[in-house]
Amino acid sequence: MTLFTANRLYSQNYIQIKRGENNITFAFIICTIFALWIGMRPNHFIFGDTYFYTHTYNLMKYNIGGSYEESSEWIWNNLSYACSQIMDVSYYFTIIAIGYFGFTLIACRILTKNNVIISLLFIFGAFSFFSYGTNGIRNGLACSIALSAIALCAYSRKDLIFAIVLAFIAINIHRSTVLPIASLFASIYIVKQFKWAYTFWILSIFISLVAGGTVTAAFVSLGFDDRTSYLTTMDDGMFSHTGFRWDFLIYSMMPIVLGYYVVIKRGIQDRTYIILLNTYTLANAFWVMVIRANYSNRFAYLSWFMYPIVLAYPLLQLNIWGQEQGKRASQIMLAHIGFTWFMETFYW
Repeated sequence: MTLFTANRLYSQNYIQIKRGENNITFAFIICTIFALWIGMRPNHFIFGDTYFYTHTYNLMKYNIGGSYEESSEWIWNNLSYACSQIMDVSYYFTIIAIGYFGFTLIACRILTKNNVIISLLFIFGAFSFFSYGTNGIRNGLACSIALSAIALCAYSRKDLIFAIVLAFIAINIHRSTVLPIASLFASIYIVKQFKWAYTFWILSIFISLVAGGTVTAAFVSLGFDDRTSYLTTMDDGMFSHTGFRWDFLIYSMMPIVLGYYVVIKRGIQDRTYIILLNTYTLANAFWVMVIRANYSNRFAYLSWFMYPIVLAYPLLQLNIWGQEQGKRASQIMLAHIGFTWFMETFYW
C-alpha cells in the first residue's frame, strides 16, 4: 500500500496533495481489518508480552492472586477485569486493538482529513507501531488516546474539554503518558516557538553525555511512574545495544530536522504544526537525557508514537516545495518505511 501510494503521490504538487481525497470509509475498513488481525493473534511468545497479559487476564478471570485494583491505572484495571468476567482473552485483545487503531484513525482524521490514508500509512509503517499493538499494548493504547488528545488541542481550542477527558483516560491507562501530555501543555502555554524547543533538545544531548546517569537517577526518584525503576536495573534492555544510542538519536531527529527546515529556514508558521513539533521535541528531549539507561526504548516511545504524524503533517498540509511537494513527500514516505524494514530485517 505504501509503495502504491508513494508512486501515486510522486507526481502531485502541493495543491493536489492538500485537496486530497476524503477516503475515511476506506481508512475505517483498513483499521478494522488490522485491528481484527492483531486482536485475534495467537498467544505466543513471539508477540512479546502477549503471553504475560494473557496470564494476568486469566488470574483476573478466576480471581487468583492479588487485587486488580492495587495499581493506580484504574481505568485499565477495571476494563481488564470487566472483560475477564465475560469474554475470552482473544476478544479482550481485539477490543484493545480496536481502541489502538480507532484513536489513531481519529487523530489522522482531525489533522489530515483529506489524506487520512497517507497519514495512516506513515503510522502503520513506523518502527514501533506493530510492537506496541502486540507487545506493549497498554502503553500503545494509552499513547493512541493521547495522540487524539494532542490532535484536538493542536488543531483547535474548541474541543479542549474533550481533549482533557481523553488525556485523563490515557494517564489512567498508562501513567507514563503524563510526559507527552505535559509536553503538550508546555507547547501551548510556555514553549510557543520551535527555536526554544529545538534549543532544549540540543541541550539535552550535552546533558546526557555529561550527566546522563545523574539525570536518570533523578528522574526515577520523581516517582511519576513506578515502572521507571527499570531504567536503573542491571540486566540488558530490549535494545540490542546499550550505551549512548547515536543510531536512535539520528532516527529521532528526523522530524526535528524537517521542522527546522520548515519553520526556521523556510519561515512557514502553522499553529497546529508548531504544537505537534514542539510536543514531540520536548518529549523526545527527556528520552535523550536517559538514553543510556536499560529499556530506554520504553521511554522513547513516549515521543516516538508521535513521530509519523509529526513527519506526515507538514508534507500533507503545508506548502514547502510547491510543484515538487509530492516528489519529496513520496521519498520521505519510502525512507520512513524503509528504515522500519531494515531494522526488522537486519539490525534489531
